[in-house]
Amino acid sequence: MSTKKAIDVIGVPLDLGVKELGLKLGPDALREAKLIEIFQDLGIDVRDRGNIEISTRRSGNNACHIESITKCCNNVAVLVRESLTSGRIPICLGGDHSLAIGSVAAIMSVLAKVGILWLDAHPDANTPETSPSGNIHGMPIAIMLGCGPEALVAVRPKGRHLGVEDLVLLGVHDIDEGEATFIREHNVQMLTIFDVLEQGLPVIVNQIIGQLSEKTRNLHISLDLDVLSETVAPGVGLPSRGGFDMREMLYICRRFASECNVTSIDVVGLNPVRDKNMVTAHCAIEIIMELLGCPLSYNYYTYLKAQT
Repeated sequence: MSTKKAIDVIGVPLDLGVKELGLKLGPDALREAKLIEIFQDLGIDVRDRGNIEISTRRSGNNACHIESITKCCNNVAVLVRESLTSGRIPICLGGDHSLAIGSVAAIMSVLAKVGILWLDAHPDANTPETSPSGNIHGMPIAIMLGCGPEALVAVRPKGRHLGVEDLVLLGVHDIDEGEATFIREHNVQMLTIFDVLEQGLPVIVNQIIGQLSEKTRNLHISLDLDVLSETVAPGVGLPSRGGFDMREMLYICRRFASECNVTSIDVVGLNPVRDKNMVTAHCAIEIIMELLGCPLSYNYYTYLKAQT
């Protein structure tokens, strides 16, 4: 299979936004699972930009490591901006979800209009005042909407802000009280896993596509792998029994890939320390390929490679 898509892979081994050992190994685990090789085998123009260097300096009691995370997010924004302006699709590999503060800031600075699809078991809408842990990993949505530490809010381009009408959260099922209040007060569109069960996945996907495509077909997808069920993705920071299975996730990805213009992707939350035989990494690769319009079964891929 060949494609005209051009990809930049940006490793962001950031684990300062959450107290979870192993997340910083996520980008290299995806490389070890042959992500770059698969791109090349499919005829995709891919550049591996390596890993962003993460400096460690603990600061802030209710926003842990804020200085180091701010520096990282600014560095992410630079690389994502370079990728977009050169006509390529940046794929940021985490690491924790704090990195999205930088990737979304860059996208907003380059594209006049873009929708954001946030696939996550958690709404990530805490602020330092509501967070029970102080982990910035649980604050990106609030920060991107202009609420949170000034240094992180300032990562976004001057004069630009993310409108709630351009953002949809999907697959959420673990919600802190402070997050629920923020979501309600700011009128953020959040579709939980229970909404999916009650209304049906095709109905939900149609609704989201309809909402986000009213102004643009451009779509940034920010995926935390903990939105998947632990039966298919055990190697995440906080495994869940209530998440999507792979059939549901691949349906979601295929619909958005075919009906939107996927400009950029974050894939975060892979913890290879918790993974079993790299199955979560393999699932992540299948999801990435589906989002790019290049469906791939990892098992079938390895079977074919063994035949050559």
